[in-house]
Amino acid sequence: MDRAVCIHGHFYQPPRENPWLGEVEVQRSASPYHDWNERVTAECYAPNTAARILDGEGLIEELLNNYARISFTAAPTLLSWLERHRPEVYGAILDGDRESRERYGGHGSAIACCYNHTIMPISTRRDKRTQVAWGVRDFVSRFGRMPEGMWLPETAVDTESLEALAAAGIRFTILAPHQAAGVRAIGEEGWTDVSGGGVETRMPYLCRLPSGRSIAVFFYDGTIARDVAFGDLLSDGQRFAGRLLGAFSRERDRPELVHIATDAETYGHHRKFGEMALARCLEAIEAHRGVSLTVYGEYLDAHPPTHEALVRLETSWSCAHGIERWRGECGCHTGREPGWSQAWRRPLREAIEMVRDALAPRLDEALAALVRDPADACDDAVELLLGRWSDESVTAFFSRHAPGGIDAGGRRRVLALLELERQAMLMQTSCGWFFDDITEPGSVQVVRHAKRAMDLARQALDLDLEATLIEILRRAPVNDPRYATGAEVYDALVRPAAVDLSRIAAGAALYALFGLEHPAAASGMYAVDGDWLYRLNAKERRILGTVRVRSRATGEEGLFDTAVCFSGIDRVVIGVREDGGGEALQAAWENPDPAGAIPRTFSRVYTARDLSEEERWRIAREIAPGIREAVCAVYRDSAATIEALDDLGIPAPGAAARLLAHVRVERLLTMIEEGCPDLERSLALAEEMRREVIEADLASLGAAASRRITLALRAAAARPDDPAPLDEVSRIFGCAKIFPLPLTLEESRKLCVGMRGHYTVVRERRDGGAGRWTEAFRRAAACLGVWVK
Repeated sequence: MDRAVCIHGHFYQPPRENPWLGEVEVQRSASPYHDWNERVTAECYAPNTAARILDGEGLIEELLNNYARISFTAAPTLLSWLERHRPEVYGAILDGDRESRERYGGHGSAIACCYNHTIMPISTRRDKRTQVAWGVRDFVSRFGRMPEGMWLPETAVDTESLEALAAAGIRFTILAPHQAAGVRAIGEEGWTDVSGGGVETRMPYLCRLPSGRSIAVFFYDGTIARDVAFGDLLSDGQRFAGRLLGAFSRERDRPELVHIATDAETYGHHRKFGEMALARCLEAIEAHRGVSLTVYGEYLDAHPPTHEALVRLETSWSCAHGIERWRGECGCHTGREPGWSQAWRRPLREAIEMVRDALAPRLDEALAALVRDPADACDDAVELLLGRWSDESVTAFFSRHAPGGIDAGGRRRVLALLELERQAMLMQTSCGWFFDDITEPGSVQVVRHAKRAMDLARQALDLDLEATLIEILRRAPVNDPRYATGAEVYDALVRPAAVDLSRIAAGAALYALFGLEHPAAASGMYAVDGDWLYRLNAKERRILGTVRVRSRATGEEGLFDTAVCFSGIDRVVIGVREDGGGEALQAAWENPDPAGAIPRTFSRVYTARDLSEEERWRIAREIAPGIREAVCAVYRDSAATIEALDDLGIPAPGAAARLLAHVRVERLLTMIEEGCPDLERSLALAEEMRREVIEADLASLGAAASRRITLALRAAAARPDDPAPLDEVSRIFGCAKIFPLPLTLEESRKLCVGMRGHYTVVRERRDGGAGRWTEAFRRAAACLGVWVK
């Protein structure tokens, strides 16, 4: 391994969950996906689990799990979301790390990350310890091993942060080349100044720390990394490999490591098909004689540092001014709105730090009265989150930190304080300051976490900080013309996201009316149990009953009478009151005017305008099939007239044309969901409507076709001698290519590639059934772009 290459990808998404509910709510800017986590997963994280290697004719020779060959950051806030929402992608990432350990001598490809991507030099020493401790604990729980390396968010570095890594047993971190200040051979006296970015990047360095500890530092090749992230190097995987292989020195007098680090979203999200270029690059390097692919831990074992380095403190990889991007108007921005001011950043930083500094001492003091060691309890609190606040994880936590016993009230208080601690961590996430305005999702998100922390402080510490925070935000100017100051943004975008137990009960009743689980329960943060005494789901939708809501995260609970009367997405009335013994529910149920009775009977009433974006989105999805059927019924009633107009050459009214187009989409959607059993009929309908289909129709048709193709391939894998599922794949593709429909095929291609071995066996048989199956498989593989002999 005298010459080796390492490609590091920083896979990360910020916390996007509603702080009160624990679930990501709909984000319209991510359309056609529900939210940005879903979108980036579809464009990057999933494709990198099965990146395509194509032959000269453009057919898939192989699928590579890129996570098994590169070095990558395992960011907790991303992995926790993937684990619950895309478990197959999450599992493939863990598989990649396990496979990498076999490839790289026991050293895994994954490295840890500070828990929620705070800018460490701006954090307090207390918070740095927690960020590192939670990052390590999260990593161990997922990968089953201690991390060798840890990513500093935005590579922002200072001495305290490096000390925190070293104290936690971290062996190395990765920095940008301009973050090196000086270097020297170990044992020498004088330092060579490399602060202009002139550090030799092809070797690891030892960084000695004031405590007597040390940590290894890898400074990546900035020029190649920049060309990957912002240039056109990903347009050709072979060229990408050639650039890396060409970066070795001509002299072969010492071992060298050529390595780069970029945001891993570059590979597929920022650069379409970037994951394919990466896979081709990795394959080419593996095939190159004299050069090895490696990960940092393996290389460090083989080639310990021969030189040491001084680090330029309070610097980062994404701010030319050090770390000012996260606390001042330094001029760094995304470039989307070049004329916008970043004067809002300093007041936002001041507001968040005010909350942080006011909470920390009071929190530690309160915990000290309840647990054996507050610092250890805070470090261990991440186990509650990893266990989704299950009864088992809560019991285990208190057995460790309050072994002498603690009453129910004390347990609730401790849980509330630890949830306050978590929210105080999340409110410092770096994305709050990275973008161009305080109205952007990352900034709104950190202020939401601050509000949740303040709400908990009001309850658990009798400390009210909200007025002070708002006053500071009044000094934050806003670029978005809809708002004047950050205080207005707070009122418009932060306050409405907050919910209490009674509001969750109201939402639970609405969701139950449609047979849905409330997001608060789905996240694991709450136990939500409904006892529906009265229910009507016919033309007039009504539900009444009691709802018990218990916050698993804080121990707070309540029992509520609830009632919902739903006669349309714009005609909703929800009533909530503390449990009154059932009389109110019976009276509301028996009232001939249920919608009018709710305001008179219940203390809190919500109408359509009070519904959140997520509630509207979820309910709209549930009632959409009924709308589709209603439209089709209108068409059936008008079909004869529309056809007569067409026969007479009389243009149909615009509404009739739109009605016909909609019905055709619904027909084709049904045909696709049934597997296109009558291909000629499906093709004829698709051809008729090709010019009428709008983008939204294409998205829904493409999603349906993708699901059906995957189901057919699963059936083919389960019934290895039955050609019918394979024929279905070909039929659906025949229909899809007319538009063409946007298809998601990662899982289908994995299934097809996995069946090539069976294809080879069946092909050797000489019976008629084998011939029919192999021909069906070849056709399906061709549709998926998979090479077969």
